[in-house]
Amino acid sequence: MPLPTRDNQKAARVLVDAALYGDRTSCERNKVTDRTLRRYRAALDTDTDLSALYAQLSRLVTTQNWADELNTSLTGLIRKLGSMVTELPGSTAENISAVTGAIKVLSEIALTREVLGSANGEVTDAGDGEPDQSDAAASR
Repeated sequence: MPLPTRDNQKAARVLVDAALYGDRTSCERNKVTDRTLRRYRAALDTDTDLSALYAQLSRLVTTQNWADELNTSLTGLIRKLGSMVTELPGSTAENISAVTGAIKVLSEIALTREVLGSANGEVTDAGDGEPDQSDAAASR
């Protein structure tokens, strides 16, 4: 009787989930046993297709998580800054300086988003200091 074929896509997802959320959560979420997860881990050393899928999915998930965190943080900071500026009383030199500083900060945020991603705010850099696939393709 032939052995069942492993679904490398599912194995990669289970392994990435385990790295992010822990073994138990990954097993429950993906409806696999702990033994299956251990087999997937062991297969990473011998199955080049699985290890490539795992690396690709891991990079993708890491990039997306990082971008989501950046966007959430920036949105919160922009709102906080906006409410702080609107609460400033009058046009004293100190308040004008505060508003000017806020404009500078927002400009730096806009520039950072452009450098890290694109004009539409989509961040594609994993934030790990390594060139990303899109960067490597662009330099060819």
